[in-house]
Amino acid sequence: MPLGNHTSQFFANVYLGELDKFVKHELKAKYYIRYVDDFVILSNSKKELEDYKNKIDNFLKNKLNLTLHPDKSKVLLLERGISFLGFRIFYYHKIPRKANIRKFEGKLKELKILYKENQLNREEIVECLEGWMAYARHGNTYRYRRELLRNFNKNFRIRDKSQIIRSAKITNFFRKVHASKIEFSSQKTLLLVKKGLSIKEIAEIRRFKEGTIWEHIANLIEHGQLQIWNIMPKKRIVHILRKIKSLDESLKEIKSRVGKANYNEIACVKAYLKMKDKIRKKSRLA
Repeated sequence: MPLGNHTSQFFANVYLGELDKFVKHELKAKYYIRYVDDFVILSNSKKELEDYKNKIDNFLKNKLNLTLHPDKSKVLLLERGISFLGFRIFYYHKIPRKANIRKFEGKLKELKILYKENQLNREEIVECLEGWMAYARHGNTYRYRRELLRNFNKNFRIRDKSQIIRSAKITNFFRKVHASKIEFSSQKTLLLVKKGLSIKEIAEIRRFKEGTIWEHIANLIEHGQLQIWNIMPKKRIVHILRKIKSLDESLKEIKSRVGKANYNEIACVKAYLKMKDKIRKKSRLA
């Protein structure tokens, strides 16, 4: 069966279920992670890990007729990073493996040639870039993705509007581009919002002022990572929207017409309008 096929993944998990039982129940390894045929065991003892490695190798040979990869099965220090699912994982961060980055950059060079020779339209290349960006976003790659987008816009300039076939696809891409420009502190707030915590609870947990958390919320809304409709009552949002005449207006000017809503709520509604305006402008440029 071909690699990547869902049937292959299913049978791999069924077959290697025996390995899971052996590691958890026989070896009693406390920290064990497996994804299809890629697995990691964590321990403070190098001797224990060496022992695990030998026993697992014997189990695979005798019970499942499999062998550990001689080059990939190693005992490593976590501080040097561990390769797992295409990422190099450290204590507090993870980055894509250099081999994966080189492979994608090689692909991008090929696409550049095909684009120059009019063999591909820009939308097809956007799809390829979008897939890689979605993958890279799982790591700590903000600066890398920002530079990648800068180079993409430089090397794949739009020749004419006829290149845009599905505007919805391009709009969605730009939405994700904006979403990648969020500060790390705001991302922490986003995780807590998704857990259902209130603004007050998040402020207490993070030891910030509530106003700071509201700033994070507005930032997340502006970059398309958080729906304003999940933060504020719909009636209040609509009421504020009706009172905003221009994005150039100050919060104070809008407040004078809105009434009961506070400045934080008005800022969030303005952020929502800015997000829609940015996507609309980018779509027109594309």
